[in-house]
Amino acid sequence: MKYLLFLLSATSIFLVAGCSSNSVKNYPRYSEHVAKMMEHQEAANPANQMSSEVPDLSKVPVYMAPGHLFTMSHSSDSKLSGKFRADFNGILQLPYNVNVDVSNKTFPEVKETVLNAYRRFFQKGVESVNFTLTSRDFWVEVRGLVKKPGRYLVRPSDSLDLVVDAAGGVQGDISVDYFTASLKQSTYEYQVLLNRYFESNESADKIRWLGGDSVFISKLDSLAGASREIPFVTMLGGVIKPGKVLHQKDASLYYYIEKSGGMVQGLGYEECYVFRNTTEGVKRINFSFDKPETIPVIFPNDTVYMNSKVETEGDTWLQRLSSVAGIISTAALLIIAL
Repeated sequence: MKYLLFLLSATSIFLVAGCSSNSVKNYPRYSEHVAKMMEHQEAANPANQMSSEVPDLSKVPVYMAPGHLFTMSHSSDSKLSGKFRADFNGILQLPYNVNVDVSNKTFPEVKETVLNAYRRFFQKGVESVNFTLTSRDFWVEVRGLVKKPGRYLVRPSDSLDLVVDAAGGVQGDISVDYFTASLKQSTYEYQVLLNRYFESNESADKIRWLGGDSVFISKLDSLAGASREIPFVTMLGGVIKPGKVLHQKDASLYYYIEKSGGMVQGLGYEECYVFRNTTEGVKRINFSFDKPETIPVIFPNDTVYMNSKVETEGDTWLQRLSSVAGIISTAALLIIAL
């Protein structure tokens, strides 16, 4: 009986002490994968610029566009009197099956096209048809994660957040999750991170509606980040709300801690790290939170680990001995039960 107990104890200690000897050594390193990925990204985009910047549309010529409203009248034909709006594709449907594409045309060009279309109905006096531009509204189609998807008329001065609000707002909590707006305007396609847009309105004055625009709202996956070129900082460890925080240029570590709900109690100030992707792989930067001079600059896609509990080597061995003691006690109880 005693020999069996000794054998079980020795086997348990051997398993605990020798578990590292059976570890796999030849396996692909994530750090090596990151190094290759970073080299590829720098070669493809040396300036390391985001591809989702809002294009400058201020130089695009001002044309008639989908959504514009026109007024037409004629003294001798009541059917030619009324207000007519260009549809989402830019087609202006007028009486007597007259359809005019207003896209990429100036108002004088549209008016001339309309009058020429009605010449066949008049032997003379087509110039008496009164045709004017009433308003410059724009059709914008909003789809994706919005409460009321559809096509909406927007004013030239309406910002992106007003357009999203017209569609009922995003489906979800934008204070917790991250949402992007993918815009298609004529030949331009780009993305806007709504969280940053709503916080800073950096792009508010840049977005200019062209008519027939589409906006698709989507939510970033919890693992999205570097692959989507959206600059996040991941906060782990001793913060109240671990997770991703949108990177802000020149923001200090304290900013990201605040965005993560603050620090938990019992934080180990000397066991703090920043894990960073570089062309040489994943690098670890050790710093002490209570020594501000050691705190590094936070880069996009950094992972910050704030250790909430510091364990010494003695603590680790005590945990192992406690585990062994638990195994021995269990074995002893089994033997007694026999």
